[in-house]
Amino acid sequence: MLSVVMPCRNESHHIEACVRSILGQERPPEGVEVIIVDGISDDGTREILENLTKEHPELRIVDNPRRITPCAMNVGIREARGRYIAILGAHCQYAPDYLSTCAALLHEHPEVCCVGGPAVSTGKGLFGQAVAAAMSHPVGIGNAKHRYPTYEGYAEGACYPVFRREVFDKVGLYDEMLVRNQDDELNYRLAKHGEKVFISPRAGYSYFIRETPSRLFRQYFEYGYWRVAVLRKHRIPSSFRQIVPPLFMVVMLSSVIVGLSLPGWWRLTAATIPMLYGVTLLMAGMMQSHKTGWRVAVLFPVAAAIMHVAYAMGFVRGMLKRGIDRIVQSGDAEQQRSMS
Repeated sequence: MLSVVMPCRNESHHIEACVRSILGQERPPEGVEVIIVDGISDDGTREILENLTKEHPELRIVDNPRRITPCAMNVGIREARGRYIAILGAHCQYAPDYLSTCAALLHEHPEVCCVGGPAVSTGKGLFGQAVAAAMSHPVGIGNAKHRYPTYEGYAEGACYPVFRREVFDKVGLYDEMLVRNQDDELNYRLAKHGEKVFISPRAGYSYFIRETPSRLFRQYFEYGYWRVAVLRKHRIPSSFRQIVPPLFMVVMLSSVIVGLSLPGWWRLTAATIPMLYGVTLLMAGMMQSHKTGWRVAVLFPVAAAIMHVAYAMGFVRGMLKRGIDRIVQSGDAEQQRSMS
């Protein structure tokens, strides 16, 4: 059996289409069970799920009273009965053969502990499409191969992975101290134990990105903020890419400050690095115009800059805040809501 575990909280706008895309999957020969771990939703999500259980006996709802994503994942893993365990998200729609393809990939690659598909980011409005383009471009996300839509091969991790169950006995479950980046931290432990992850575009899905600048900023600020907790836990970044944005922003700000302190025309050097950065983003956007259209291409630099700046600011905030690794234990309600 393949067990699907999906954390959710207050996802009334997406949850029915998402769950139906899972329930409508081509079934692996051994069958599928679907476990939705709900963080005590209060926006109608629970009612939608309960109606779906009446139609689909393979669907189960389990409570996540702590309302934190890694807790939901672990609750679902403990409840799962399958040989393979898929950790899926509520902001996606999955191809009809996503699960069966992942099961086939695990059979084809006995050397790996986990498989999945590369992210195909999808936006609805102009800004959302620009964000989707930035999340799939090296200028936006560096060498994160799992976000290149056509990439096939070994990777740091899969966004919506299907694991062999026994790997959790070897490396442990998700770290419940981490509101964000718990998947990256688990991927680090997988690599540390010599485990491999394989992704293929044969396993298709669409990830619906944040459609507004404020929601995108918050998302990437939290990524940067919680990256510090992972760094403090393991004393080493799992990838150099993850510390590039804060380092670059520090260098850029330092160059501006030094340039402005110089006399006369030398002050113009303060704008050198920011201008090169802006031109690089603009050129990357224009190179996407044949696929996205010029209006989306113009917004590409804005989306990429928000991602970079928000991540860097979150990282710096995490470095300056003492006791970051105790935030979850404190029961801070705002941090608990951030999992949605």
